[in-house]
Amino acid sequence: MDLVINGENQQLEQVRTVYDVIEKLGLSGKPVVAEADGNVLTAEQWADTPVYSGMKIELVHFVGGG
Repeated sequence: MDLVINGENQQLEQVRTVYDVIEKLGLSGKPVVAEADGNVLTAEQWADTPVYSGMKIELVHFVGGG
């Protein structure tokens, strides 16, 4: 499926929800903020939010350090 993730076109296979996208990108279990087509999603909404070709997804994940 063709998605626009953080402004870049990406082809991801076997993704049906925002949760699937986050998992496919190796971000599950990490502190992530997700936005789909301009709507900020809670983590509880990820599995219930379907993705479609051309969808714009913004993902921000936090990295600790000092």
